[in-house]
Parts: sequence; C-alpha cells; structure tokens
Amino acid sequence: MFNQFNKRDADAEPTNTWQENPDDIIMLVNRTAKNYILDLPTGRYRLDAGRSMRTLRSILDLPQVRALVEEGELELE
Repeated sequence: MFNQFNKRDADAEPTNTWQENPDDIIMLVNRTAKNYILDLPTGRYRLDAGRSMRTLRSILDLPQVRALVEEGELELE
C-alpha cells in the first residue's frame, strides 16, 4: 500500500474495499409532492419531493422504506 513517505509500495496490490453487484444498485424515486425522512441504519436521510437516491436494493429490507414502496409513495428504477 503506502509507506511512511506516502509513496506506493511497488509490490503492493490495490485493494477494493467496496464493490457491489451492479444488479443490486437501484434508484429510489419520490414522485409525490411530499418530503420523506427515512430512518436508515446510517442515520436519517431526507428524500425530497421529485428527487431520487441511488442506493442498494437491501434498503427494501427496512420496514419504513418497504411500506412506502408498497403504498406507491416511492418507486424503484
């Protein structure tokens, strides 16, 4: 990786710390005129009216998000 002088070691292989399956990435879209505060494990997220967020499909495991999608308040793309 990097040595004490912040130079890359020649024999170190780069590590990928975060890589998801592209099929697991979705767009969660708010097509309503309402703003929503989503209580996510990482903290609160405000999804404003007419806006979207790029996220992982696993967000649908959260009861609040799943309910909003099932009620038609939020859509998936």
